[in-house]
Amino acid sequence: MVLLLHSSIFKICIDLTIIIFIGMMSDQLVQILIDSNKSIFLHMILFIILYSILFFILSFSIHRFKKYYQSISLPLISKVIVSFLFCVMIIVLYLNIFIPTTYDERILSKINLIIQVSYLVIMFFLSMILINNIKVENKIKYRQMQQSQYNEYLTSLEAINTDMQKFRHDYLNILITMEGYITKGNMDELRVYFNNKIVKVENDTLIKNQLMKNISNLEIIELKGLLLTKLLFATEKNISIQIEIPEKILRIPIDIIDFSRILGILIDNAIEASIESICPTINLAILNTSQNSILFVIENTFQFEDLDINKIYSNNYSSKNNTRGYGLSNTLEILKNYPNALLNTRIEDSLFIQEIELNYRK
Repeated sequence: MVLLLHSSIFKICIDLTIIIFIGMMSDQLVQILIDSNKSIFLHMILFIILYSILFFILSFSIHRFKKYYQSISLPLISKVIVSFLFCVMIIVLYLNIFIPTTYDERILSKINLIIQVSYLVIMFFLSMILINNIKVENKIKYRQMQQSQYNEYLTSLEAINTDMQKFRHDYLNILITMEGYITKGNMDELRVYFNNKIVKVENDTLIKNQLMKNISNLEIIELKGLLLTKLLFATEKNISIQIEIPEKILRIPIDIIDFSRILGILIDNAIEASIESICPTINLAILNTSQNSILFVIENTFQFEDLDINKIYSNNYSSKNNTRGYGLSNTLEILKNYPNALLNTRIEDSLFIQEIELNYRK
C-alpha cells in the first residue's frame, strides 16, 4: 500500500480501478438480468452494451469536472482511503474468479452487486469531499492572489505618489535654475539644459502617471495590479509602452486566477522579446467587441528572424535557452479548459501579436 501512495502509481491505480470496476459491475448486472448458461452470445452483447453505457457516463462526468480533477492534490489520508478501496476491489475480483461454483450464481451476483454499489457510494462521497476541498482551496488561492495583487497595486501607487511629491518639491528649484538662462536670453543653452537635466529626470514620473491614467478603465483590481507592476518594470527597461482601454472593463468570463497566470506569462514574454529588439516596444489593448466578447491584444517588437509560430507552444520550444516555451505551453493548457476562449498568434509589420478573445455567451 505504501507503493500505491506514490503520485504516478496512485493515478495509474485509480484509472485501473475505474476500468475494472465498470467491467465487474456490468458483468454482475448481466448475470442478474439473464442466465449466462442459456445464451452466452446474449450475455456478451448485453455486457458490451452496459459496459459502454457506464463507460460513457463516467467519461462524461470526468470531462465535466476536468478542471477540478487536474487540480486535485490529495492529502495523505485520502490516498490511504482510496488505496484501501483499491485493495478491497482486487480482493472482490479475486473472489469472483476463484470462488467455488457450487453456490447459486444469481445469489453471488446480488451479493457482489451490493458490495460494488457500496463501493461506488463510498467513492462518490469521497469525490464530493475532495471536490469541496478543492473549491475551498481555490477560494483561498483567489483571496491570496487578490491580496497580493492589491498590495502590488498599492506599492506602485505609493511609488508614483512619491515621485510626484519629489517633482513638486523640486519644481521651484527647477524654475530658479532656468531663470539664469532666461535672463541672459540664452535659449540654445536653456534648451540643452532642459532636455538633458530636466526631461530625463522627470520623464519616468510622467510615464508612470500616464500608465495610471491609461489603465484607469480597467476596474478589475487583480488585473490592474498585475498590469501596473509588469508595465512599470517594462518602463524601467526603457521599453516604450502604449495602452488602449477605451471602455470600462468590469469583469471577464474566465477564472481570474487562470487569466492572471496567462496574462503574466504573455507580458513577461513580451518584455523579454522586446528588450532584445532594436526599438523595444509593447502595445496593449483591452477592448469590448460588438460580438459580446472582450479582446486582449499584446503586441511587441522582436528580433528573431527564425521564429516559428507553429512551434512556440511546444513544451521544449524556446527562441533562447530559457523557460519561455514552457510558459506558452502552460498558457495553452489553461485555455483548453475554457471553450469560450480563443487564442490567435501572428506576426504582422515586424510585431509579434497575441490576441485572446473571451466570449461572454458560451
